[in-house]
Amino acid sequence: MITPSVGIRSLAISFPQTIRTNDYWLEKFPQLGNQTQRQARLPQLTSSENGLDIWLQEVTPYLGDPFRGSVGRRVLALNESSLTLECRAAQDALSSAQLTADEVDLAIVASLFPDTVGPGLAALLAKELGLRCPAWNLESTCASALIALQTAQAFIQTGVYHRVLIVVSHIGSRCVNDEDTLSWSMGDGAGAFVVGSVKPTQGILSTKIVSTSTTYGAYTHELVVDTQGKPRIQTRTGENVSSLAETAVDCIRHCCQEALSTAGVSLDQISVFAVNTPTAWYASVCAKALSIDPQRVMNLYPLYANIGPVYSVANLYYAVTTGKLCEDDLVLVYANGAGATAAATVMRWSDVAIAATDDSSSLPQQTTTVVATQPHWDAVRLPAAVNPEERYAFLETYLCDWLAHSTQLASSQLHSHVLLSTLLDSLLAIALRSRIESDLKVRVPMEKFFGETTIANLAEFLLNQLIVTELVNSKTATSTSAREIVSL
Repeated sequence: MITPSVGIRSLAISFPQTIRTNDYWLEKFPQLGNQTQRQARLPQLTSSENGLDIWLQEVTPYLGDPFRGSVGRRVLALNESSLTLECRAAQDALSSAQLTADEVDLAIVASLFPDTVGPGLAALLAKELGLRCPAWNLESTCASALIALQTAQAFIQTGVYHRVLIVVSHIGSRCVNDEDTLSWSMGDGAGAFVVGSVKPTQGILSTKIVSTSTTYGAYTHELVVDTQGKPRIQTRTGENVSSLAETAVDCIRHCCQEALSTAGVSLDQISVFAVNTPTAWYASVCAKALSIDPQRVMNLYPLYANIGPVYSVANLYYAVTTGKLCEDDLVLVYANGAGATAAATVMRWSDVAIAATDDSSSLPQQTTTVVATQPHWDAVRLPAAVNPEERYAFLETYLCDWLAHSTQLASSQLHSHVLLSTLLDSLLAIALRSRIESDLKVRVPMEKFFGETTIANLAEFLLNQLIVTELVNSKTATSTSAREIVSL
């Protein structure tokens, strides 16, 4: 039996017409205007291949922006829904592929944060489209499109189905409260593509999928009732959010290198890297992780902010329509889904039908951000031969100095009883956590930077951890001294 080559036959995207700029939040929350006068910054980082260091290096240019690089995002109007976007994208993909509803063998739908609570939208979408074939829901957060693509490939190659319609959507604007800074990065959109047989030398060459279970808890989801009395899922960052930064580079490298190796191609042969960009700096993190020219990496974040699994479709769509991707070119698509899976797919591009769109957005010119040189933050040496009170004072000063430097606050504005949550967002918390681990060799749980934790509380925690570590490492500690130290 000859295994057919499988690839994408048509592509379509669908976005709301409403563009929400940062002015929306500045007008709704005037206090944000004051933050633009105070620019956060990190001490200059030396060049490093360490994953977290790379992530922090690429974050640094955006710390001076209270919106962390977010510029615009598409949001649903009152008369729009996730279903309307999915229907439009699906109809355009079928029309471009010159297929009728009766000619589709299977529909796979991934609706991330739909505006209904309960099962996904597959059955409802199938009804709207007039499909007679099976239609089911699939969800793997931001990697859903690539997971669905591999699923379709397996079915087609085994002869179970021949033409598969895949539809993905992301409705971020309605799953986060406007007063939550996470809302700045959330956008809405949908995409659809038809998968089928292609020329023998084209289509999917390899796919590598890995678990991202270590990032479980990076986001939390709870059921709430909105102002109209309707139930909805509300999303916010969780206590494990730092894991996204800590694992990003290693995951990119592992997935992409494995996919390239299986496909038998090298990085230099790839024409376009289509990666999901949940943050403004994610494209540059990918470029640095793979040691490639950033101009080869698609970056639609300035246009749409975070659109989750839709990025896999939108990146390919824009790569083709801007002339970056042509037939027989090699493309690598990468997506990382928090608390689910990450996937990399290598394809030799086929003759893909591209649906026309009324979206007037044009691909932004990718530019290199110039970062002003920051004073180097020397690693500290904690004095050992002093009493606990003096060591505590040293740690408190150490924390205040870092916070003053990084938040651009005057030292007089910082004191031991200031809540860390009033000074840090998740980005700065991750940076401080990394700095402490590098300087003091102490790993601090992320929850220690938020809630009711003050500078004094964190200094006390660090002191206790250092003393216990010294006790464990000491070869001369007596049981009496051990009890005295632990009692601290």
